[in-house]
Parts: sequence; C-alpha cells; structure tokens
Amino acid sequence: MSYRFEFALGSQSDGKSSLLEALLGFRFNVREIEMGTPQPLILQMVHYCSALEPRCRFQEEDSKEYGSPIVSGSTIADVIKSRTEALLKKTKTSVSPKPIVMRAEFAHCPNLTIIDTPGFDLKVACWFI
Repeated sequence: MSYRFEFALGSQSDGKSSLLEALLGFRFNVREIEMGTPQPLILQMVHYCSALEPRCRFQEEDSKEYGSPIVSGSTIADVIKSRTEALLKKTKTSVSPKPIVMRAEFAHCPNLTIIDTPGFDLKVACWFI
C-alpha cells in the first residue's frame, strides 16, 4: 500500500481545514477559536472498503498506538479541541509545532496523508528611507 503526503499551507482563514474535510467527506474540525488550527493536524486517510461510515482514531500521546475508533464528527472535534487546549495550557503558548495525528478509515476517501498547518496573518513592515 502506498501513501502520498501533501501539506495544506496558507494564511489564516484560507480554507485549509475545509479542504481536508471536503476530501474526507465530513465535517470534524473546530471552528470556534480565532485561529482554527493552532497546532498541526496530520490526517492519515485510509481507503477501507468495508468502512461505510468514517472511523477515526487518534494516535495516543507519546506513542505509536492509536485509540478506539470514533465515528461522530462532533466527538472528533471535541477530541481535537481538548488535546489542543491541554497542550497550549501546558506549554503556555498560542501555537504549537507538536501535531495531532488522526487516522481516518473510510470507503469514500483515498489513501492520502495531509498535514494541516496553522495559518498566520502575515504582516509586512515597509520602511522608507
């Protein structure tokens, strides 16, 4: 089985997370905070013929193991939100490079890994002499 790796790069509110949701086929990401993705989300999509409903598993903290499958989009969003809040509180930062890894098995998705990166508002300072 081969996998492709792609990165979703862009500025804040460019729709990177929405693109991932469109490729996967259901809504799962948190949208109630100013920066929608404050830490990278590694989304491992696995085409699984018998999975007529998406089954998502999160990689356990500091482990290669994955947890129990979650099928509810709102529960997936809650897991992403709670992990993000716990990490940002622990590190006392607003953005973290440590990724959340989610494996999604679904009959209607390709074998593809995409990394959703935090978006930033880039401001350019111009100095005139």
